[in-house]
Amino acid sequence: MPLLELKKLVHPPLRPLEAGSLAEWPAVEQKLGLALPTDYRDFILTYGTGQFANFYMAFNPFSVSKWVNLHSSIERVWKAEREFKREWPQMVPYAIFPDCPGLLPWGRDDNGNEYYWFTEGEPDSWQVISNEGRGEGYREYGRCMTDFLCEILTGQIEALAGDYPSEEDRVFQPFDVTKEKT
Repeated sequence: MPLLELKKLVHPPLRPLEAGSLAEWPAVEQKLGLALPTDYRDFILTYGTGQFANFYMAFNPFSVSKWVNLHSSIERVWKAEREFKREWPQMVPYAIFPDCPGLLPWGRDDNGNEYYWFTEGEPDSWQVISNEGRGEGYREYGRCMTDFLCEILTGQIEALAGDYPSEEDRVFQPFDVTKEKT
């Protein structure tokens, strides 16, 4: 179970912010028009809104912030990706959601890198792809989201940041987006 391993590495908050509930999950998927990976759902229900491991932000369908909310983030990211692909098609070797299979964003990091699922096959088999915005472009990892995060934290996958992670990075910092400036 990838989430169990992840919880050993980064303890979740006692009271996650904007975590939603299992009963609300069908409405999230209905709004998107597709099912999402179980590990992602469980991650959001467990951690809620906040910064994971001092570096990552998973988009959260229950967040009130347009910068963190899954639905508004998908819209924002896919607009930018589609425009980039129109101008430089050779630089974006994938279709973009809502095309399927295609890239569906699930998060970002503090360096401006974006993280996607490649929506091929069943949701629980979707693999993580990153786009290093100021670097080498897209990278495929061949893992689900929580396996990807576990392997970043254990050094099995090289992070898109120098000297990361350290033991001090194994934290989750919830933050209340209702207090953010607009």
